[in-house]
Amino acid sequence: MKIDKMSFAGVGNAAAGVAAIKLVESIFTSEENKPATKKDIEMLKKALSKDRYKLMENLIPRPDGYRAYFDSFTNNLVYLPPYTNSLNLKK
Repeated sequence: MKIDKMSFAGVGNAAAGVAAIKLVESIFTSEENKPATKKDIEMLKKALSKDRYKLMENLIPRPDGYRAYFDSFTNNLVYLPPYTNSLNLKK
């Protein structure tokens, strides 16, 4: 019975093979199909939390003129009076 032994040459060949596959993968994978990094997620969180209130355009205003906004800090729907320009409101 023959027992295979691990050699430095075999380990080196395996590492070189894995590195070659990863290189080819990264070259042929388009940027939008690559996984998001922690930095990408943090940048997305910053961009989304920049504007606290977002107008809910698919909800009609109430009879008193108040419009529906999504509060991204509390994750609630809030109704704010018309012409509330003192708040950081975005469509």
